[in-house]
Amino acid sequence: MATLIVNNSTTIEFANLLSRNNDSPTLNVQCGSWEFESAPVAGVVFDVLGDHTPILTAQDARKLAKWLNRAADALDGVKQFGKKGKSRRHYEEADDVDEY
Repeated sequence: MATLIVNNSTTIEFANLLSRNNDSPTLNVQCGSWEFESAPVAGVVFDVLGDHTPILTAQDARKLAKWLNRAADALDGVKQFGKKGKSRRHYEEADDVDEY
């Protein structure tokens, strides 16, 4: 089972830390821009390191999915809004339903 090692806006990393050597199965995913054949390319890079494939639990897979969604939004320039950015409805506001 994998352990979350790094989780920030540009990198997420999981490693199976069953052994204490440097060849632990590791999944490293990075988001950013790179020079590719003289042109900048923005995207996501997946690196799998070690002798075996790292195994992600269902919870780890959900963390990776959320991270990928945030990374895709950042690459597209979509701003993140928290709960404070949402408007609240008040009871005085009219509904969109016509009253008869």
